Amino acid sequence: MRTYFDINTQFGRSSLARFGEAATAGDLLTAMDRAGVARAVVWHPAQVEIYPGEGNTLTTSMIAGEPRLEAAWSLLGPVTNEVVRPDFFTAMATAKVRVLRAFPSDHRYLLRRAVMGSFLDEVARRRIPVLMSLERGMSFEAIHQVMADYPDLTCVVCDVGIWGADRQVWPLLDQYPRLFVETSLVALEAGGIEAGVRRFGAARYLYGSSFPARYFEAPLLDLEHAAIADADKDAIAAGNLERLLKEVTL
Repeated sequence: MRTYFDINTQFGRSSLARFGEAATAGDLLTAMDRAGVARAVVWHPAQVEIYPGEGNTLTTSMIAGEPRLEAAWSLLGPVTNEVVRPDFFTAMATAKVRVLRAFPSDHRYLLRRAVMGSFLDEVARRRIPVLMSLERGMSFEAIHQVMADYPDLTCVVCDVGIWGADRQVWPLLDQYPRLFVETSLVALEAGGIEAGVRRFGAARYLYGSSFPARYFEAPLLDLEHAAIADADKDAIAAGNLERLLKEVTL
């Protein structure tokens, strides 16, 4: 049976009260078991809806002792010294956090060099993946800007959409070798996975569900039935993400 490691999962109660949300880490693991997902990188709505600093701490504490779950912390610009402080990477290492998320629209900042300065240079050097969601405050224009400013940044573009999204995301894949695509919406376009793998190779794609906004099973089933090699399916399902996380230096 194939191992699945989800890069894009939310748990915890949201003010939006999403249908099917998992209130606790235990609830999330139950949903993952039902779908056949082994591990997940997770975030909590408090990281956006309340305050990223306290939300980061809450996420880490709520998954403590759950080896199948790994936290993704939210960022702010370093100039305000709120979340990104001089000890930020030490705090990440202590909490065993290896993934970051950016919600610049919700948090009222711009993800570009004039705001982030040398901090994202250090993130790039440490090979820490930064998740950027097209449904959560990042446009393709904004992603092009931040990648132009930090071309070596490890970026995972989430929730890329369908109906011609390749026209938007393929130029990024073509230009930036450290940019990757999460599959939750790619899976909804017939042949989307196959076309991307033919053009860029399976190494550029990571299984993700965007649970609970979408089901774990949709991208999982699409990958299982995709007309690509089994080795490519294994890489997208878990191997690529495992490799990226092993590269992280804290």
